[in-house]
Amino acid sequence: MAVTDANIYLFDAVSNGSLRGVEAALKAGADIDCKYARCEDSRPATLLFHASCMGDVDTVRLLLCKGASLVKRSDRSAFAPLHAAAINGRTEIVDLLVQHGATLDVRDSCQNTPLMRACDHNHVDTVRRLLELGARPDLTGGHCRAIKSDENEESWKLIEEAKKSKLLRCCNPKCGKPGKRTLKSFDEL
Repeated sequence: MAVTDANIYLFDAVSNGSLRGVEAALKAGADIDCKYARCEDSRPATLLFHASCMGDVDTVRLLLCKGASLVKRSDRSAFAPLHAAAINGRTEIVDLLVQHGATLDVRDSCQNTPLMRACDHNHVDTVRRLLELGARPDLTGGHCRAIKSDENEESWKLIEEAKKSKLLRCCNPKCGKPGKRTLKSFDEL
């Protein structure tokens, strides 16, 4: 099987949630960080990104264990896998990615963090978890900061509470101890 064939097989296996298929494709020489578009209208992204969007915890776990990159981005929007999980409200995937070293405050091409994206889509549980893991509620600069509406009011309340309390979680997810952190706006940096 040629490497390109193995990559196609790997994409199909990830799309179908086939752990055996993922293993077989990798054994056949597939590139774990190859980029594919799910359809003609979508942007190319890594398979970890696609699995994070779909919420397939087992596939995400396997890809991470096999060395998939946490930092490779989708093309146009420059979303990291953590953005994909946050936008789609995949809280368990958010946990898994952060446990494996994903940067909580990574920015996309519009300067939005995963926290901003989760808030924009009103994924309250994901917003709460990102804050617990240490995501900075004070970072602004992306277009999402201006999109406060009735649909995402609950998420915005969580962010405002975190800003007011200044008592945030340690940025080490294994530690989880509360601690003070100086809040600085992205615009001030």
